[in-house]
Amino acid sequence: MLGHRPFYHRTIRKYVTLFGALFNDIYIVRETTDATKKERIKIPLNYAPKEKFITRLKSDPSLTKSIQTTLPRMSFEMLSMTYDMSRKQQSTIRHTAPNLITPSAPYSQYIGIPYNFDFGLNLYVRNIEDGAQVVEQILAFFMPDYTIKAQLSDELDIVKNVPIVLTSVSENNQYDGTFEDGTRMISWDFQFTIRGYIFGPVSTSSIIMGVSANTADPNANVTGGIYVNLYQDVNNKPVQKVIVTGGTIEFRETERIREANTGITGYVYAWTNTSNALYLTQTSGVLKANDHVWGVDTGAHWRVLSTETVNLRTSEIRIYQNPITANADSDYGYSTYITEYPNTL
Repeated sequence: MLGHRPFYHRTIRKYVTLFGALFNDIYIVRETTDATKKERIKIPLNYAPKEKFITRLKSDPSLTKSIQTTLPRMSFEMLSMTYDMSRKQQSTIRHTAPNLITPSAPYSQYIGIPYNFDFGLNLYVRNIEDGAQVVEQILAFFMPDYTIKAQLSDELDIVKNVPIVLTSVSENNQYDGTFEDGTRMISWDFQFTIRGYIFGPVSTSSIIMGVSANTADPNANVTGGIYVNLYQDVNNKPVQKVIVTGGTIEFRETERIREANTGITGYVYAWTNTSNALYLTQTSGVLKANDHVWGVDTGAHWRVLSTETVNLRTSEIRIYQNPITANADSDYGYSTYITEYPNTL
């Protein structure tokens, strides 16, 4: 859709599973008149609309089954989902994760779109005591919300706290047969809202590490115009170049490295033995002079002699009005000049 390949994060399915798992271990205990425990019953839970589930409970093709033999029971269903404007954040915020194959193009995904998912939970019991036990076990955990930590996006390992809010509770009595000789069925209806998110596709497009914009030099040969220089942030490079010394064993590409004192780790992107230049990627920090780099596989041990200390210019964009003599009252267009510089990492 909209130019993206198909994607499916199973987010809605996760909310349904999360809600069902929350109420899948409720028990009731029945006692005799002297408070001796007689039986302990786990209440079955099914996903089904309330009306259809009641019809199923009351159905009796053989005319031999009583409704009291099927209770207690519970059912739940997702009722609706609505956009929550109150939780909206800036739309350009992204989640990111490292791309081991192409470090310069990390995985990214726009921040989740806030949606409220409304669920209904229905309890069916034969007597008031059974219902009261279950209702107390549920209400005790909602004040009025209960928060669960859930992994909502497997690709980027996005984990969020998901509040489940109890919005209403009501009771209803029904009879199977006449009022005088029928069997009573008591139902409790709970309404919940899960404050969740929906996530869009995952992309691997490259990102700009930093931007520096300046007005043109007033003493230049041309009048007006602007230029923009694009830089890579020295503290956030996809690849860091360091010059090392003092070692004898050579590093190997893709080898994992570590710095014992600072705990910095990373991988060897490239190694040039003629200039002792070591190119590192996926580093957990920025190496500095006099740090010691160890190769986990080869056992190579070198001391960092120098590092890149300034930002690297990668491109320059100049924009001028056309014609160059135009002013604010003239009709004019723009001419754009782009200069790209070699990657000198």
